[in-house]
Amino acid sequence: MTQQTQQANGKTSHFDAAKAIVETLKGLDKTAQALAMRFAAETLGLQSASATQTPAAALVPGSTPALPPGSGGATHSTDIKQFTAVKAPKSDQQFAAVVAYFYRFEAPEAQRKDTIDADSLLEAARLAGRKRPGNPRFTLNNAKNAGYLDVATTGKYRINSVGENLVAMALPGTGSESAPARSAGKKKIVKKKTVRKTAKATKSRG
Repeated sequence: MTQQTQQANGKTSHFDAAKAIVETLKGLDKTAQALAMRFAAETLGLQSASATQTPAAALVPGSTPALPPGSGGATHSTDIKQFTAVKAPKSDQQFAAVVAYFYRFEAPEAQRKDTIDADSLLEAARLAGRKRPGNPRFTLNNAKNAGYLDVATTGKYRINSVGENLVAMALPGTGSESAPARSAGKKKIVKKKTVRKTAKATKSRG
């Protein structure tokens, strides 16, 4: 069936679908494009996003194929200490996701691995100059429960799409969570002072 016949029948051809995908992804950076393609592939039940990235972009002249995570960008680093400093994880669970992401996508080729374990986490903490988790196995399990990691085999964990999204897109955080608490504290102090002043004014009038 030709493309014209498909359009006449009201069906979208794969060429039109590819064009729509490319147009949608144009405004995103390379990491976001790669994540979007991966999420779409997982949603559609495809084998892997890498099989869909290059052909979709290649169908439109002048388009640039989306790059996989770790292939470039401002946060790219082959140093776990620098990468951790850039991502600034706020908990041991987030740090576990950062470590898993680093060793899967960012580390030098000879050091890359799909999974991490307790020893990997402790060594990464040492290299990053970060306080080591008291119980690394417990930390990894908590990172799994938080949705950042999946169990690969006993004691070994692999970063999943949620963890990738956290490290690539959400970190570092803004640190704004503590701001409302400080503001609330100031409001309470002001309110107490106002109440005291009102009470004094009432007594003086009486």
